[in-house]
Amino acid sequence: MPSSHADINGNDKAQAQLHFQKGYVLLTSGNLEEADCFFISAHNLDGTNVDALNLLGIRAYQKQRWQDAIDWLNKATQVGGKSAHTLSNLGLVFTATGEFQKAIECFNSSISLDPTIPETHNNLGNVLKKILQVDDALISYAKAIELRPNYAEAINNQGVVFLEGSKIELAIDSFLRAIQINENFSEALNNLGNAYASSGKFDLAFQSFERALQINPLYLDASLNFGNSLKKTKEYAAAIQCYEYASQIKPNDSKAYYRLGEVYYEIGHSTPSKENYRKASSFDPDNLELKVALLLAQIPKAYQSYEELLNSRNQFAIQLQQLKNLNSYSTLTFETISKIISRHPFYLAYQAENNKYLMMQFGALLLTVAKQIQDRLNIPEKNEGRSGGKIRIGIISHHICNHPVWHAITRGWMKNIDTNLFEIYLFNTGGLEDDETAFAKSKAASYLSQNIDLLAMGQAIAQKNLDVLLYPEIGMDPTTKELACLRLAPIQIVSWGHPETTGLPTIDYFFSGLAFEPDACQENYSEKVIPLPSLGTYFEKDEVTPTLTNLVDLGIDPASPILLCAGSPSKYSPDNDYVLVEIAKKLGRCQFIFFHFQDDLSAILKHRLSQAFLESGLDANTFIRFIPFLQKTEFHGLMYQASVYLDTIGFSGFNTAMQAISCNLPIVASEGNFMRGRLASTILRKLKLDQLVATSNEEYIAKVAWLIQNQGILQTYKDKIAESKFILFEDIEPIKALENFLIDAITTSPKLNH
Repeated sequence: MPSSHADINGNDKAQAQLHFQKGYVLLTSGNLEEADCFFISAHNLDGTNVDALNLLGIRAYQKQRWQDAIDWLNKATQVGGKSAHTLSNLGLVFTATGEFQKAIECFNSSISLDPTIPETHNNLGNVLKKILQVDDALISYAKAIELRPNYAEAINNQGVVFLEGSKIELAIDSFLRAIQINENFSEALNNLGNAYASSGKFDLAFQSFERALQINPLYLDASLNFGNSLKKTKEYAAAIQCYEYASQIKPNDSKAYYRLGEVYYEIGHSTPSKENYRKASSFDPDNLELKVALLLAQIPKAYQSYEELLNSRNQFAIQLQQLKNLNSYSTLTFETISKIISRHPFYLAYQAENNKYLMMQFGALLLTVAKQIQDRLNIPEKNEGRSGGKIRIGIISHHICNHPVWHAITRGWMKNIDTNLFEIYLFNTGGLEDDETAFAKSKAASYLSQNIDLLAMGQAIAQKNLDVLLYPEIGMDPTTKELACLRLAPIQIVSWGHPETTGLPTIDYFFSGLAFEPDACQENYSEKVIPLPSLGTYFEKDEVTPTLTNLVDLGIDPASPILLCAGSPSKYSPDNDYVLVEIAKKLGRCQFIFFHFQDDLSAILKHRLSQAFLESGLDANTFIRFIPFLQKTEFHGLMYQASVYLDTIGFSGFNTAMQAISCNLPIVASEGNFMRGRLASTILRKLKLDQLVATSNEEYIAKVAWLIQNQGILQTYKDKIAESKFILFEDIEPIKALENFLIDAITTSPKLNH
């Protein structure tokens, strides 16, 4: 027991101070446990030794024994009175426990007692940053640096605020200054790597991460961030090495396994992806973000077999039901909520099944998770801050640039929607900007493109007091998906940039094309389907001057029929592999021309096709060609030289089919049960080329063989396409129907007319 004030004699005080000093020497030399013994001994000899009490509080803080730290430091205050250093240390403890207001009070009290301690200003800046008072945080860091110009830690912290605020050049300058002061400052090097990666300077980022790890080989975040940057540059093997190294640094930490799951999924390796997500979840069993990632990993990007496809769907349904049965998501941080609701089972659409009910269950889960953010939004009352009689349309997209979704859908809206009746407010979710963006901005009442958090972006959109929000697609971009989980306008509509129902209760309508949809199409959507006339879109003819491709350089035999297979590996279902085999058997001589997408995904498709051909006694190498991606002019040149374009079965292609038609290239297309499987077949029917549309795989095989074996008929179809293709382009009727629908919906909406 420590001595009471009355019991302490001069000798005890002297001995206590001696023990404290020995402990302090041991502490500074890294002998922590031995130092603790001397601090305890000093306190037992003299309970009024404030230095010992402060150090005991700091050591408890370092051991994350928060209540012990608070008790020691409060006792130091009781014994020695208010001290700037003690209050500053208390502020650190309250920061660690998440009691940020108490921490701020302690730091401010410390500063009022002694405003000359740089560390206190720096620590105050740290807690202000945590509660997003970034301007005040920068003021605190600046004061710390003013007091100590070579204060590398404060300069680094200042850089972090700049980086998080997307002020990349200021961030880089801060980190470089910190490193100049302390060349072994591994944290600043790690942050510098992140800043360089954010600005696309990946070689410099890699050098920074490598240097950070040379200084501190056990620096987990540097290893993870190094892997993240390698993943962004598609150096997947190197990224995997970084993540595996990170897992060795801290074997029981979920972060490295989570990122391994991500990278394996991205390259199409479903089994190791699921294994790593499960391992991550075993170390962090209450982490909903991990559970959702594992759920989506059940749906591979490309399948090894049809049995794998069926099993993936079953496992997805089982795990989705388990997630539905979880009780509460109220403890999730906003950052975690954003990550979860940005997720989308994108590749579920590549299964030729009705996904409506699975998508609705997933959508309901996301809305439950998103509720905290929705509740924080300040949604203006009807007509608040409004003037004029125009209908206010918001368009949210990542692809306001030269992109298939832009050309298929959004450009037609921007070019043709009547600005005498409508005002268009564009929101770019951080996508590229080019000449097409400039065109879009010239047609818009306002344009916003900011890399800000979900709550801020949602609030910025809500403040525009929109009548309707249009999403050209939902599912291809994480930020767009996050926003779609919120109610930001009375009427919210998605179009078919990703031709599948969203399952989200926040999306009211689905703009489709009347010609695309089968009978009873409403059964396929959670949204109310609005089938706009014809193809439902205004599509401009792409004026491209083709460059004739040197076929031999691509490994293509000019004398053998060229059957173009331009879909991504994900679009080729294993149960359709035999279609190509049967075509090859009927023709005897032909070439199926595929494109190298992602190496690992292409490898899965290539291996599968090789097996299918081998089982039929054929050598796939005789028939299958994988060629590099071509420039647009070269791709059009190849289309002019090809014999026929084979549309993918189950998930059709729209832009590629329109390009084929532009090049007078006949298409053989299968007519599926869902809109996504009917894009090319609908184009053919619009041109009255029904003979090129198959309703079964056997019919598909027969039509391809018939065309190739009858070159005169094939040429006749090329001529028919050349004569009739113009009816597909610049159809204004879908735009007029869209305008009429919006006027009617907004006029009659109870949300806008209460």
